[in-house]
Amino acid sequence: MATKKKTTSKSSRSAANDVVQPIVKRAKTTGWMAILESVLIGVLGGLLVWRPEGIMKVIFYVVGICLMVKGVYRIVNYFAVHGKYDFYNNDLLYGIIALVFGVLSVVLWEQFSNVIGIVVGAWMIYGALVRMNSAIKLHASGVKDWFYVMLLSLVMLALGIYMVISVGAVLAVVGWIMIAAAVVGIIDDIVFMKNIDAITE
Repeated sequence: MATKKKTTSKSSRSAANDVVQPIVKRAKTTGWMAILESVLIGVLGGLLVWRPEGIMKVIFYVVGICLMVKGVYRIVNYFAVHGKYDFYNNDLLYGIIALVFGVLSVVLWEQFSNVIGIVVGAWMIYGALVRMNSAIKLHASGVKDWFYVMLLSLVMLALGIYMVISVGAVLAVVGWIMIAAAVVGIIDDIVFMKNIDAITE
């Protein structure tokens, strides 16, 4: 009888691992995508500081394509897990928002170039909200590092709000804030990925 219980227990753990492992992989893939996006934003911010003339179209196209890829991935990811895990419950909403912003950035880049501060600020606010959601999940899982993720997310949120209200911001200032947001985002995502296993336990 004891042997049978042990066998059943091992089978249960094995089945649970089979379900959880794909979730961990998806979460880590999402984290790497976020880091790559932050690196691209940092590079574009550097180009904006170094050579603001003629770089607008490139910025909006790169940001737009990144957002579209992220949006599609999050939407597919949501349906792949069938909304089964609470961690992914917001992926559909975030995916749709990212997809819409991505398409608008590519199609209406000329119009948006006049208000680049607002566009960059909106992107930063979006990223901050996504990371704040991750911090809440870390906290619910009992991970101590949740505070650092939340703190960095609030810093990014503050920078985003500043960009939105500073309509006439100089391009170089926008570039520096993009670089700062990229650094904050990379640190935030590294902390999140370091603790992803705790979220899916």
